[in-house]
Amino acid sequence: MTDETAKAGLKLVDRPEGSAAEPPEADDWAQEKPAEGLELSELLAHASKKDKKHLRALEQAAGDYGTDFVRKLDGVRDPRERIVFVAEAIFARMGFGGARTQAIADLAGVNKAMIHYYFDSKEKLYHAVLDKILFDLIKLSQEASRDDLSIPRALEVFYRGFFDYVATHRNFSRITSMDLGSQDRYLARLVETFFKPLFDRGVAFIKAGIAQGDFRKVDARQFLLSVYGMTMSYFSEAEFMRLLLGEDPFRERFLHERREQLLDLVFAGLGCKRP
Repeated sequence: MTDETAKAGLKLVDRPEGSAAEPPEADDWAQEKPAEGLELSELLAHASKKDKKHLRALEQAAGDYGTDFVRKLDGVRDPRERIVFVAEAIFARMGFGGARTQAIADLAGVNKAMIHYYFDSKEKLYHAVLDKILFDLIKLSQEASRDDLSIPRALEVFYRGFFDYVATHRNFSRITSMDLGSQDRYLARLVETFFKPLFDRGVAFIKAGIAQGDFRKVDARQFLLSVYGMTMSYFSEAEFMRLLLGEDPFRERFLHERREQLLDLVFAGLGCKRP
């Protein structure tokens, strides 16, 4: 898609009332640009994954995002993919204005110049994060659309995959609700061209199941909104869940139990036996 976004400006730093005034902190995106004509191989040569900053960032990330996040990051070898993977987490935690290029570079194990090599602006890095989220959901919807699946089986395949998808993109709701200003319509265009049509296909799917007698009569739109809400809330309210449960809600055992419980609720809500 054509990028029509405005460049990021200055971010004012909040300070306690009565404290000494500090100058606004400039977004560090423009503070380091790759040298003219610098080749990717040269950038890679300077990106040591054993850099002390990177190791400290990994230790911090284990506490901020969980050890599972660090394990997944370790499995991503391509530098561009590492940058996008890390940016998704940092954008969600810090917000668009609060996300710093240096923090992304340290955790991804690259230098800031490499980020600029791949992305012309912070907006384009954010767009790449959205594209990654979209691409994974496209793969999921294609898997559940196979002609050889019955309606109940297709529902189970899609919801099981959707839960795992949200578990991978735990910050989906924060990322997709991020405000970049009225001039950035990238997310709006994604909603118009993919997410809204996907939702409409879901409504048609539920209605087809009702018509064929697989599902009881429900308001398809409201049902899908309920399913979306009960799935997303578990991940968007992670800290509350952690306090409520007394342990990490993202442990593999907890995620498995939660997914199976929600599948039971989905099928019970439609009056359909799980296949």
